Amino acid sequence: MTPRKGARSLGHQKKLSLSRASLSVLLIFAAVTGAVAVYFLYPFAASSPLRVREGGAAIVDALSEYDSNPGFEQSALEYLTAAGMYVDVYNASTVSVQFMKSFPPGYDLILFRVHSGAGTHGVFYFTSEHYDESKYQPEQYRDELEMGKDYEGHPQVFAFGAKFVDAYMQKRFQNTIIVGMGCNGVGTSYGSEGISAPQTSSNLADAFMRQGALAVIGWDRLVSLSFSDHASLRLIKALAVEQLSVGKAVEVTNQELGPDPTYESRLAFYPESGGDAFLHYRSQTSSLSSLSTSANYELERALTSWMAKSLSQTSEAAKSAKAS
Repeated sequence: MTPRKGARSLGHQKKLSLSRASLSVLLIFAAVTGAVAVYFLYPFAASSPLRVREGGAAIVDALSEYDSNPGFEQSALEYLTAAGMYVDVYNASTVSVQFMKSFPPGYDLILFRVHSGAGTHGVFYFTSEHYDESKYQPEQYRDELEMGKDYEGHPQVFAFGAKFVDAYMQKRFQNTIIVGMGCNGVGTSYGSEGISAPQTSSNLADAFMRQGALAVIGWDRLVSLSFSDHASLRLIKALAVEQLSVGKAVEVTNQELGPDPTYESRLAFYPESGGDAFLHYRSQTSSLSSLSTSANYELERALTSWMAKSLSQTSEAAKSAKAS
């Protein structure tokens, strides 16, 4: 009898050991599964980059490797520097996914000379980083990044959309005017034919606005690169040199150049209220403040002079009356 009791006791101990081992495995599995879920479902934003000084423009030229246009860059620099702005140019070798995650805030104007496309998740701007399905898997799973392919047969690249901007570019576009020079660059379309998004949808332009942009300017459908370069220069001149509002600058550019002869696309801006925005938002506010202060000073000096003169005349009249 005793050996049998001992056998039962040993078997019971084995069952407890197996139960504990199973529990440990389950806990480890749950922890790993939870970590993987967090990794794929929740983006981890990079630390905030340093803010650039005010009064600047950025040219993000992801096309400089395969579709360079030195003439565009030179003319854009001339217009912008003539308007008193400094310009930072980011060429294709720089425009990676990590670069966009760490894009510095503070620019008054950003020109995205990039390819772009529209699909079921809205408009996506292309980077110049070659696409690799094994990279940025969480970002792809969350529809923050997609594969971008142009019509010219160049290598596929990563492209970022509205969810990417909201996740990694928070508060990067305060008081900024954004120009999207690629197809559907205004950022309000779903599908390559420029289908308007429902008002309840959130597209790339909406994401830029949530991060502080004054307005987004871009093409309402497909556009040829050569025409976009040409028209964008006219737009830059209107915004920076002529200091027209967003709405007026777009109107003048469309009137003078007409639609793209190939795709019949036109420049548009978003939102409607953004048409009243000016590029020199800060400097105009400062100038108006200085002008107001100067005008008040001149008015105060004129009033003081008039009052002194009136008092003098009153005093002279009193003396004359007393003498008579």
